[in-house]
Amino acid sequence: MSDRAVNASIGPRRTGLPGLACAAGLALAACGDRQPSAPPAPPEPAPQSTAPLADPVLDRGALLSAVDSEASRAAAGLAPPASDPLANRRFRMRIAFGCLGPEAPPPEGVSDAGAPRWSRSADGRVIRLRFTPADWTAGDATGPAVEGFERVGGVWINQPWMRTGGCPAPGLPVMDTFALPASPKVGLALLRAEGASRLGRADDRAFTFTVRGQGDAPAPNPVRGYRLVLEGRLIPWAEGRVIRCRVARADSRPACAVGVVLDRLAYEDGATGETLSEWRPG
Repeated sequence: MSDRAVNASIGPRRTGLPGLACAAGLALAACGDRQPSAPPAPPEPAPQSTAPLADPVLDRGALLSAVDSEASRAAAGLAPPASDPLANRRFRMRIAFGCLGPEAPPPEGVSDAGAPRWSRSADGRVIRLRFTPADWTAGDATGPAVEGFERVGGVWINQPWMRTGGCPAPGLPVMDTFALPASPKVGLALLRAEGASRLGRADDRAFTFTVRGQGDAPAPNPVRGYRLVLEGRLIPWAEGRVIRCRVARADSRPACAVGVVLDRLAYEDGATGETLSEWRPG
């Protein structure tokens, strides 16, 4: 290939005289006095949806925080708002129990209704979980009976100062709960309307489950106890409020109960979170 052919393929050479382009009548912007172009207009933001977001499920921490606020309002004598923002919200409460091992039966004349417990069979081979709702149909620690419901069961929330649903830290000093004097507590009022499901009903039938070992081995003690799981909706019950608190003394915490309708009750392993047994309406 000749040198001439090579130069032709490269194209015309620059002259080194930029002024010649201006003399030829090119636009001023091409002659060195170029003005910066305006930046492009930013794109308009996409319209935001005005549909309300679904309310998240209230867990133990959120529900107990709401109870604290209502207890504070009641202790201060403040009037409640016109409408209750908790009405018909979904909730999920976990109550740890048996964290220190099997619990002895309560003393004679003392009921363990309203609190889940576990114990070993006489031969030590199986573990039995048991929960019987307390009967609050005639009233509870927060006030007299509420009209409009066939039955009102009750479950006490242990360690209501704890926002997590697990066992307390190991190694802390404890006392036999049955030896402690009665004091105002926080509970869930399990409401049952006329003809509704028996789930959460206060009667002689308990929610029980048997844990068995592998093969012929006895059931091992749980590593972190068990958990009672209660799920459903928050319902306005007493005076049209979801949470009812009663101030017995100015120097003690008010007793509070939360009105709920259950749609699931379950037992979980406290260490793994595995569901051991559950009940639903029907």
